[in-house]
Amino acid sequence: MKTNLSLFLILIYFIIDMSVSSQEVEFEASKIDISNNGKTIFAFDSTAEIAKENIEIKSKKAKYSKQNEKIIFEKDVLVNDKENNIIIKGDKIIYDKKKNIIYSESETDFNIQNKYFIDSKNIYFDRDKKIIYSNDKTTIKDEANNTYKLKNYFELDILEEVINSNNAEIIDTYKNIYYFEKLIININTKEIAGKEIKVNFEKSYFGNKDNDPILKGRSAISNEKELNLYKAVFSTCNTDNKKCRGWELNTQQFKHDKQKKIFEYKNSWLKIFDFKVFYLPYFNHPDPTVKRKTGFLTPYYSSSDSLGTSITLPYFKVVDIDRDLTLSPRYYADKSFLLQNEYRQALKNANILSDFSFLVGDAGTKAHFFYNQLGYLKENLNYEINLQNVKGDNYLINHDLSNNSKLIESNSLLLSNFDLNWSSDEVSLNTSFKVFEDLSRGYHDRYQFIFPEFNFTKNIKIPENYFGNFIFNSYGHNKHYDTNINESVITNDFLFTSNKYINSFGLVSDYDLLLKNSNNYSENSDNFEENTNYNLYGTFKAQASLPMKKSFTNHINYLKPTVSFRYSPNGNSDLSSKDVLLNYNSAFDLNRIGTSYEVESGESITLGLEFMRNDLTDKNILDFKIANVIKNKENYYLPAKSKLNKTRSDIFGELNYKFNENSKIGYSFSYDKDLEYSNLEQINLEFGLNNFFTDFSYYIENNDIGNKENIKNKSYFTINKENKLSFEIAKNLKDDFTQYYDLMYEYQTDCISMNFKFNKSFFEDGNLKPNKSLSFLIKIIPFTELGVSNVESFIGN
Repeated sequence: MKTNLSLFLILIYFIIDMSVSSQEVEFEASKIDISNNGKTIFAFDSTAEIAKENIEIKSKKAKYSKQNEKIIFEKDVLVNDKENNIIIKGDKIIYDKKKNIIYSESETDFNIQNKYFIDSKNIYFDRDKKIIYSNDKTTIKDEANNTYKLKNYFELDILEEVINSNNAEIIDTYKNIYYFEKLIININTKEIAGKEIKVNFEKSYFGNKDNDPILKGRSAISNEKELNLYKAVFSTCNTDNKKCRGWELNTQQFKHDKQKKIFEYKNSWLKIFDFKVFYLPYFNHPDPTVKRKTGFLTPYYSSSDSLGTSITLPYFKVVDIDRDLTLSPRYYADKSFLLQNEYRQALKNANILSDFSFLVGDAGTKAHFFYNQLGYLKENLNYEINLQNVKGDNYLINHDLSNNSKLIESNSLLLSNFDLNWSSDEVSLNTSFKVFEDLSRGYHDRYQFIFPEFNFTKNIKIPENYFGNFIFNSYGHNKHYDTNINESVITNDFLFTSNKYINSFGLVSDYDLLLKNSNNYSENSDNFEENTNYNLYGTFKAQASLPMKKSFTNHINYLKPTVSFRYSPNGNSDLSSKDVLLNYNSAFDLNRIGTSYEVESGESITLGLEFMRNDLTDKNILDFKIANVIKNKENYYLPAKSKLNKTRSDIFGELNYKFNENSKIGYSFSYDKDLEYSNLEQINLEFGLNNFFTDFSYYIENNDIGNKENIKNKSYFTINKENKLSFEIAKNLKDDFTQYYDLMYEYQTDCISMNFKFNKSFFEDGNLKPNKSLSFLIKIIPFTELGVSNVESFIGN
């Protein structure tokens, strides 16, 4: 709204009056009132221009007092200091003409050159001295998203871009918090100097959200290149319900090299539970933002009765952005030398991982080489390559190389292979070329070659009124093993699986129809007839069950009887020696005899019953299953161990009962058809009471199935949140042979772990000696670990 003529004349009077004071102020307002004989002027919805100072101020209300030469702006005040490129927002801002000071009483925002943003109140801006200051809490943010929280007095020199404060905290881009009692900050160069600094890192900054990492120092100097703290203390441990931190590092000088991304410590003491245990003249590690950094890793000592004492000095090398290498030289007391290396590389469409080593010593030269490559050629075409070779049959297990390798899964069985896999929505093809080497066997019989092995599957679309699915599966292999045994097999399966039908009584039924074409050629094989064979098999299986449910006041019962009928008109080759055991689930499988190149001949009925009790939240309390296979006649060609060769199989099943959240029992069984004796029993018991927990397993095969009896137990006693005792033992009861036992004490917190472990291992292989050790390990999480694998040998040496 433009002012009328009278207001315009008043404006001219006001401008002239202001000029008398040698500082021109121009107002444009919707309304102007003059009172106190012209000494006080009010302007509403106004814009004030102070041309000499190059300031523009907008507000809902302005009051000018000629006596003290102050202008008070209220409500939605916006100050645009064009000379200093500063914008100020607040609800009450006072401009003192004489002192050239802007003062804001209310919550105020400063935008300084779009580089720094201030949130404060009761804040002053001395335009002549170019200083902003306040005694109230103030927050300053810079363009790099660092936050400076100034708790009481602060002063900002906008020319020098320097902050002085008595009590402040800085929050960096990683949400780490730096506390200072007194500090000076150059927010342009990011240089900081302060006293009594404390850094509270973001809790998960070092990889564990339960940490409470902290760094304290008497004084500090920081800039964009480095942070230096003097007389500093560093730790990642939290102090919840603890008298002291698990560990801390007291150092004369701490340095964070921000360009190299390294934490460095000079003249330091490592304190564990407030006791000085280790002096470090110099120590460094990458800061947590670094994923990979070249340097030495934690050395470790080991000792065994068979190999003696050794020390390993691992070194990690970043070769390039896409590859790195870990060198682990191991020196033995008998002057033997072992070098184990792990190499990693990321290609455009693949990842490479390799592990290789060699041993030089009095026992001769031994070595191993393992290589793995995973990749893809197209989006739906991937491959895997494995190469594994060992010189020295007991080399891997003797030197415990699997502990330092992701590729060594077995100490005796090696696999080299090339796999190629292709898939689409309805079709898949998996191919493989494999070479197995069993180091526990004689040289001529240790190799097995499979060139090639393949599996092709296609889902064939059929009309919906067929009410089912039709799958074609072709698979096979060409195998050479045990020096002179050859087998070539191609099998084609045509499988129709019906949908499930549910009738009005709740009976659920379905059926499978399988047509199997098996083609094989063999030489000297016990699995197939000699030379070429072609066979066609067919199997029909129909299954029905009646699920029932009954709800009670505090539990729900489920009962499901199941009957399965199968028929095949074909005969079998002799599978009587095949190692097949039935359980409840496998008894209803279409291929329960475990062979891919023929089917179970004859007809049979499988009867099963399931009972389950759940609580009202549907969590399982009791689960019982029992089944039996019935045939019209014996078939001595079927697996004898499973009793599928008899007119009635064993009665087999399982029982699981959950006493409470910490205790449950499981029982699996296979009883003679007349219940005269058991052929297999397995008991698993988990029991927990207060701080004690035990896991007990007992397994026995006898009479018609085998001659085994094993027992295994693992028990824990939790003394408190940090302390725990555990014991584990495995024993072969038939031969009265203890395989191993472990006894361990463990102390664990968020930042420190210590354990003492006594282990005794026994080997049935005559080439290997029993081994016992008392080991000690301490981990300073997340940085390093120190340990002795055999304390007795270490003290002796």
